[in-house]
Amino acid sequence: MRNYVSGLFLILFSIACGRSSQQSGGIPIDKMKVVVLQLMKADEHYSRVSAIDSTWRMQKKNLIFYQQIFDFNKVDRAQFYKQIEYLEKNPIEFKVLMDSVNELSKREKIPV
Repeated sequence: MRNYVSGLFLILFSIACGRSSQQSGGIPIDKMKVVVLQLMKADEHYSRVSAIDSTWRMQKKNLIFYQQIFDFNKVDRAQFYKQIEYLEKNPIEFKVLMDSVNELSKREKIPV
């Protein structure tokens, strides 16, 4: 039984190390959650305004907003989407990101 637990721990540890090495060079979770929240807010704003003003759709203002957010946070667009693709393949880590985004959103709504 003891060997079984030791073997299980060793396997889990090696999997965890393998995942972190795949993600190395990626965007840190703290930066990702801020960027994702800002992108979500930009999408919400774009959806509301473009429902009233259809020229926003023709001008593709949402893409302009995205690039401004990436520039402001000093994040490369390609690297961001590569990180999102990685996280989508690893649902546990993706859930951690989305929970962090949710908590950040809640904190921003609470008046200080």
